[in-house]
Amino acid sequence: MHTSPSGLYARLGSMMALEYFAFGSWKPTMGLVLSHNGLGSLIGNVFIVSAIAAVLSPLFVGTLADRFFPAQKVFGVLHLAGAVLLALMPQAVEHGNGVLFTVLLFVFMLFFQPTQAMPNNISFTHLQSRMRVFPYIRSLGTVAWIAAGLLVGQTGQSARPTIFYLAAGVSVVLGLYSFTLPNTPPLQRDGTFRIGDIIGISAFPLLKRRKFLVLMICVLLTFVPISTYNDYGSTYLDAAGVKNVASIMSLGQAAEFVFMLLLPRLLKRFGYRRILLTGAATWIVRISIFLVLTHGQVWLAAIVVSLNGITTDFFMVTIYMYVDRMVAPELKAQAQGLIFFFQLGVGSLLGAVVASSIYNSVIGNAAHSQLSDWRPIWLAAGGVAVVTATVMMLFLGKDDPDLDQVTAGADDAPGSAGPDAPRSVASTH
Repeated sequence: MHTSPSGLYARLGSMMALEYFAFGSWKPTMGLVLSHNGLGSLIGNVFIVSAIAAVLSPLFVGTLADRFFPAQKVFGVLHLAGAVLLALMPQAVEHGNGVLFTVLLFVFMLFFQPTQAMPNNISFTHLQSRMRVFPYIRSLGTVAWIAAGLLVGQTGQSARPTIFYLAAGVSVVLGLYSFTLPNTPPLQRDGTFRIGDIIGISAFPLLKRRKFLVLMICVLLTFVPISTYNDYGSTYLDAAGVKNVASIMSLGQAAEFVFMLLLPRLLKRFGYRRILLTGAATWIVRISIFLVLTHGQVWLAAIVVSLNGITTDFFMVTIYMYVDRMVAPELKAQAQGLIFFFQLGVGSLLGAVVASSIYNSVIGNAAHSQLSDWRPIWLAAGGVAVVTATVMMLFLGKDDPDLDQVTAGADDAPGSAGPDAPRSVASTH
């Protein structure tokens, strides 16, 4: 059946909005829910198993859409299966069954992780020459994430297990809706399949190049403050007397949306090196604000959350774009897969282990904590942020001719997509 361009945009935009609304209804305040229900010491463990699932899931689930079944059907089945698991989580939390909750979350993440890239891939397949529309379609996901945070926060559900029921309901709607999406056949049905391609193993020789190695080291280091913020930020803001935590946390996605629109122009004006350094250095500023935050300073909490736009877009997203210009065309897909593996796989796991070990040693299972109790956590994250920015300053300095050359010539290179071309990049939400 023929679909008009506007009809196609509406269908793809609805898919994107439902995906991020479901994710945004539980992810930002899951740690807060656990800490308010006597499972605070479990926060680190659940994020560790989530990172492990992020490594394993592409090996077993992510290949289905690429190899054997239409992407929209795999997308729908995964969300319907995930909805069942989400609906079981509130009872596990309310009964204090940490083991059951951890198992449910691990299996859920095995199903959910591949769905983060599928909306991009489905959109790319059907937009084709109209790819310029994709940023607007993708922006609906950010708007939906913000809407989910506002709904959860303003209804007083930030610390309640009911957020999982909301996510389950939206997942059912999305799962059923997915079967109405345009058919998206497997992209690699006839290709030679290698497990190593999923994590970009062919791009491993790039680690012999200093700049690429430095970037990957910085990615791993940065996930210590990232995991500290993502896993425990909502709990800390609650300890600081911030009401409607989910609503405040949604400011981070609003800032991401704004800075994503500004990023192409800023890259053209300042270059990749300065943008990357700004993103890394902003983590130092952000953690410094956490350290000086006092009880009830909602305005300062809003500022520190809003800095998420710079730390995410200027560093994590820009790395994808820089590496895309750094490698040969035949290695682009492999290099992107390797970055994804370093970020949501190894990086998430490392960050979750470090952050959880410090949290459990100073706060543990306490339902309530004082801001002074958190000082070792933020000092450790800040120390790593300083090391990361220093490494980047030393090895990606202004006298780095290769980086300057890539920056200067990227937009003028024959066949270059330019910095504002849509990419299937991973989010650190």
